[in-house]
Amino acid sequence: MKIELTDLSPVKKTLAVEVDVEEVSKETAAVLRRFTSQVRLPGFRQGKAPVDMVRKRFAKEIEDDVRERLISRLWREATTEKGLVPLGDPVLDDLKHEHGMPFQFKTTFEVLPKFEVKDYRGVEAVTPPSDVEDGEVDEALESIRQSRARYVADEARLAESGDVIIADLDEQPEGEELKKREKMLVEVGAPGNPEPFNLKLLGARSGAVLAFEVDYPADNANAALAGKKVSYRLAVHEVKRKESPPLDDGLAKELGEFENLEALKSRVRSDLTSRKAAMAHAGVRQAILDKVLLANPVPLPDVLVEEEIQHRLEDMVREMMYHGVDPRKAELDWKQLRDRNEEPARKVVHARLVLDAIALAEGVTVNRKDLDLRIRREAERIGEGYDALRLRLGKSGGLQALETQMVREKSLDLITSIANIQGAE
Repeated sequence: MKIELTDLSPVKKTLAVEVDVEEVSKETAAVLRRFTSQVRLPGFRQGKAPVDMVRKRFAKEIEDDVRERLISRLWREATTEKGLVPLGDPVLDDLKHEHGMPFQFKTTFEVLPKFEVKDYRGVEAVTPPSDVEDGEVDEALESIRQSRARYVADEARLAESGDVIIADLDEQPEGEELKKREKMLVEVGAPGNPEPFNLKLLGARSGAVLAFEVDYPADNANAALAGKKVSYRLAVHEVKRKESPPLDDGLAKELGEFENLEALKSRVRSDLTSRKAAMAHAGVRQAILDKVLLANPVPLPDVLVEEEIQHRLEDMVREMMYHGVDPRKAELDWKQLRDRNEEPARKVVHARLVLDAIALAEGVTVNRKDLDLRIRREAERIGEGYDALRLRLGKSGGLQALETQMVREKSLDLITSIANIQGAE
């Protein structure tokens, strides 16, 4: 076998392979024997048809099978001989398969980049302050107070911001089917509503019928409505005003575990402190990783970037379906979405390659006990049995993926633990 390797880039290679006629003949004979043993021709029992008749009857099928088997085997042997770990499937650039001639093919593929990771020890970082201000505590207490609010029906009330309207709602985006919902709860002035929609609700009262249109901007958060004109009709059943309880000892006791307001404030401050500390730690870890990535520029294989982009788009589609939005009817600009996700995808792939290199350099591994503990926690989180989840992960390649993820997490833990982290002044 003759092998010629050409470097197109640090991650893209071209491999030209040639095998002699004798090797092709051996492969052809093996395929012919298999066909002869399996086929059934008129007048002959299975496996008893003459070889020449089988060769003539299945000439094209045999040739296709020989070609596929040769490419698969020779590709594997050639990349192994050159010490390469291909990513994705090979793309054939050229193929020559003629009777009595050597078998030749040329393929282009990508490989993992080879690099020596550096400058990941002693990275300087600053921990942001995690002190909790009084204003933050007050804001959290107000949120708790509002969560305990009641809505009281008032037939004479004209809807104001903060009120809730109970209405039958008809919604029809331009060019689409009418959607009808009965006794929907609509908050007047809700941040998630576009401003024109909220303005149309002001002054509504029980028994009123509102009909209006809203032009949604192209960058609307709900992709299904972005850039569309939507017609609405609301038949109002009730207008309810919001009554929030006073922020006092009574409210604290209603929550079930606090003797008074001061005890509630203390818990809120403690929870906020823990949350800010966790966010600060996560921020430091990300800052450290960003500096290591900057110190280690790596050529990124396109196949890995494209896989990450596809995963992101698939996650977006699943999220839309979870919220009852049909992606097929959303008129999404898939090219724009792909382009928007390319840079984040490149950063994720870059981080994975660098963390994998750190794991290799430092001998980072995950033991069986830690892997089992992670699976048990995930099984509890999703309400599935440990054995069932482990079996499912094993069949889908998920165990290896989970172990790889955990190794990367430990590598990030490592460079964080040996970083030079200073507190904010």
